[in-house]
Amino acid sequence: MATKAHRLLILNIDVDDDLYEKARVKGPVVGRKANIEAATKLAIADPEDPDANAIFEAVKQYDELGKETNVEVATLTGSSRLGYHADKEVVKQLEKVITDYKPEACVFISDGATDEQMIPLVQSRVKINSVKTITIKQAKELEKTYVAVFEKLKEPHYARIVFGLPGLALLLFALSEFLGLKVFVGLLGAYLIIKATGIEEMLWRGASNFSFSFEKLGFIFYFAAIPLAAISVWLGMAKVAAMQTTGVTNLARLAAAFTKDFLLLMPVAILLIVLGKVIEAINEKKKYLLPTYVISSTAVILLWLILNNAADWVLGTMSFADFFTTIILAVAAMVLVVYLAKAFKTSIIARMQLEGKDVYTEVGSLLGKIVGINRKQEKIILQTESGRKIDLPIDRISNIGEKIIVQY
Repeated sequence: MATKAHRLLILNIDVDDDLYEKARVKGPVVGRKANIEAATKLAIADPEDPDANAIFEAVKQYDELGKETNVEVATLTGSSRLGYHADKEVVKQLEKVITDYKPEACVFISDGATDEQMIPLVQSRVKINSVKTITIKQAKELEKTYVAVFEKLKEPHYARIVFGLPGLALLLFALSEFLGLKVFVGLLGAYLIIKATGIEEMLWRGASNFSFSFEKLGFIFYFAAIPLAAISVWLGMAKVAAMQTTGVTNLARLAAAFTKDFLLLMPVAILLIVLGKVIEAINEKKKYLLPTYVISSTAVILLWLILNNAADWVLGTMSFADFFTTIILAVAAMVLVVYLAKAFKTSIIARMQLEGKDVYTEVGSLLGKIVGINRKQEKIILQTESGRKIDLPIDRISNIGEKIIVQY
């Protein structure tokens, strides 16, 4: 079944950690006896759980391949929270097993789509000679669909779309009857544009990575942005209060008026923060970050333009045709800026001396060491601890310091 290796690892992964959740067995589970005991406990706790069958399959492969070469069997466990937490735990256990056993290759046992998502993490650390997929009581494609839908719904990113947007529609409908539908359509259109241009991802990533120190040069810009943001909120609320005193009760018009006054100073506040980050990047000699800040600044300006024109459309001071034209031009401009900025960033990184630096994923696991840069193809060449070489596009690099962080 597999290419011969002197030390072969039979590897099974329980990504959602059913072993612990249902049978109170902690990973990693190493060895034939330990895996049989773990699978038996899981099967007794939940006879329909396919993870128990996957473990038994791993033991079967261990028995068969053990006649030909030196083998070991191990079951790794992730986390019931899935996503980052599961990946981090699987990588931690995998690296321990690799350190203890030092396999030359592995046979990967999978019970479906969730486990197969782990293949890139495994393959970056040990060669995969074969993948054995078992299907229990359910069609494989149906299970993949189930996994794709329900696992994505657990992620906040998709939950905001699937639950948040319909919830907002119902709320607006309840508050303003049929006018709420118009507001919702406008907000949905704006959100789809933000999503299509990648602005949403950049804003969330920027917010999660944002931090400041009193000792950094950019602090004064962050400090100046705070009162501007507060004034922006006050201007919007004051505008709504003034309109209500004149008898305006239309929620759509009130929301549009709030948006226009809110956007008078808020973009300036955000751009000040970006400017502070630019100054810090130059001072810390991280010029490779400058194209990212160009994208952020452009996104802020175009988002301001779209929202401002959307408010004008709701207020009746702009036609829908003009509003639609603005959206098309904004999307085209954003796509062009993103393309040019990424090319510029790749060019900057390609000229840097990166050879010899360790490369880690964003979840903190070691991928390998940079042994070369293919500037023509714009790729970095990594060598893993097992001696394998991996090519990664330069634009996957998210941070450069004593170690390199990549999106993987």
